[in-house]
Amino acid sequence: MRFVLKWVLFAVALYLTFWSGQRLGLGMAPSSHWQDVAVMSLLLGLVNALVRPLVRLVLLPLNCLTLGIAGLIANALLFWLVFAIAPFGFRVDNFWAALYGSVVLGIVHGLLSGLFLEEEHRERQ
Repeated sequence: MRFVLKWVLFAVALYLTFWSGQRLGLGMAPSSHWQDVAVMSLLLGLVNALVRPLVRLVLLPLNCLTLGIAGLIANALLFWLVFAIAPFGFRVDNFWAALYGSVVLGIVHGLLSGLFLEEEHRERQ
């Protein structure tokens, strides 16, 4: 049940990120189908779980030299790559939109997880 809740929260955060990016005119557009949002959130979660740790390990020395900026850029490039390859209705036009998307997605997902997953944890105790 917890996995499904995390997946739904990530999908909502993904849609809100693309919706806000589109409203700000950053060259982002969300898909109009909820199925696309669900599949893309699962795909992005898999990339974050499997590919991102390897990229972070390879970039560790550069990340130390740049005080974390290399990690931020790598995260934006992974975000851009996933949405460039995936055959769904999402659109990320440039690097700045990908940077905005990766940062805002992390913030929104963190806020939603803190609101909903923390309460679930409290109810168990």
